[in-house]
Amino acid sequence: MKYILALPLLLTLLLTGCASYEVTDSGRALRTEDQYFETVQKYTDRTTKYSGLYNVLEMQATLLSSEVLEAQLDQKTRIYLWDEAKFQEERGKVATRLSAETEFFLSFFTPERQNDNLGTPKSLWKAFLDVDGRRYEGKVTRIKSSLAELISLYPTHNRFYTPYSLTFPVSEKTISGKEMKVTVTGPVGSGILSFNKK
Repeated sequence: MKYILALPLLLTLLLTGCASYEVTDSGRALRTEDQYFETVQKYTDRTTKYSGLYNVLEMQATLLSSEVLEAQLDQKTRIYLWDEAKFQEERGKVATRLSAETEFFLSFFTPERQNDNLGTPKSLWKAFLDVDGRRYEGKVTRIKSSLAELISLYPTHNRFYTPYSLTFPVSEKTISGKEMKVTVTGPVGSGILSFNKK
């Protein structure tokens, strides 16, 4: 029965030249890896700050919007071979996150190691989200996932960057589609990243 339900979807994919789609046992078509990376790119911004000829601060961030997180579920289903029950469980967690907060994945680099301490209690770095005329202060947490896993989810991240999660106390659902600016500022300098630019 599940294959009969998937037949119209498969025909559409074949007629549109998208035969490289993977289809789960439940008949759900997964986004391709290229489509996933395109989605991540759409919600990513980067900046570099210099002092003379030397870069003192580099960062890039990805807004974990509902579109990115939905695509990320497909990517993780492909990587970890999730069954439908696991997919639905993770989808529920995503919905809870989106209704409670707004999150960004941040790749951060500064050449002086002692200045790369965004997630520590003694850090002088601050992160702010400006949207809809309001400013929210963020919580910064260092991500401890493996480099290989991070690159599979954020292809522009590399071993020279430190991975952080920036979370802000505003529901992503309430600010979805609005222009946003994330500012990371500290002793070395400040960087501003823009999202949903008009």
